Amino acid sequence: MQSEGRVIVAAMNALGYDAMAVGSMDLAYGVSVLQERAEEADFEILSCNLVSAGDGVLVFSPYVILDRDGMRFGVLGVTEQEAELRLGSDRDAFKIVDPLIAVEEYLPELEERSDVVIVLSHLGLEEDRILAERVAGIDIIIGGKSRKLMAAPEEINGTVIIQAGFNGEWIGKLDIVFDGDGQVLGSSSRFITLSPEVEDDPELKALVAEYQERYPTPTPFQGS
Repeated sequence: MQSEGRVIVAAMNALGYDAMAVGSMDLAYGVSVLQERAEEADFEILSCNLVSAGDGVLVFSPYVILDRDGMRFGVLGVTEQEAELRLGSDRDAFKIVDPLIAVEEYLPELEERSDVVIVLSHLGLEEDRILAERVAGIDIIIGGKSRKLMAAPEEINGTVIIQAGFNGEWIGKLDIVFDGDGQVLGSSSRFITLSPEVEDDPELKALVAEYQERYPTPTPFQGS
């Protein structure tokens, strides 16, 4: 928190992230600070429903298309409406529109441009289930906010839903089998616990030490 997200972006750059969805804590220092972090990020910061209050223009890209081994993965980010409470003085300038409406708006465009549609969601597990139930065409929902370490993926309405815990304590691996038409045939997942027995990456260890030196007093935890 004291670094205004700089250490998180630096770590995610080092880890090779492709994208993240905007969530409530990302807005703790305001939209302008998050926009600064987006300039520093080697990955896409996504939200299909965080918009300017006056004209409805998106603040961040709604989605990104990733080409991997001849397949196109469309990744859409969605933010929970409760995150408006984090906007503080920005609340008059920005708003978060209904997530389901926003996802439905961008889904046809995303389906046309990609082979697999992935939603990065900060709605919470129950809302992810509702999203899968009500909006057809999503292949995978990778969720956050609820902080669930799901023992196995759920499948609702042809959509695979998964979460991999929180706080960087686990690495999640999701395997999906598709048929020739891109329909999900099956899914499985596994988690790697980053226990003390797992050797630290030297680059990330040095990064943590650098920021601990800059900010020796930890910031109290402030929720999701």
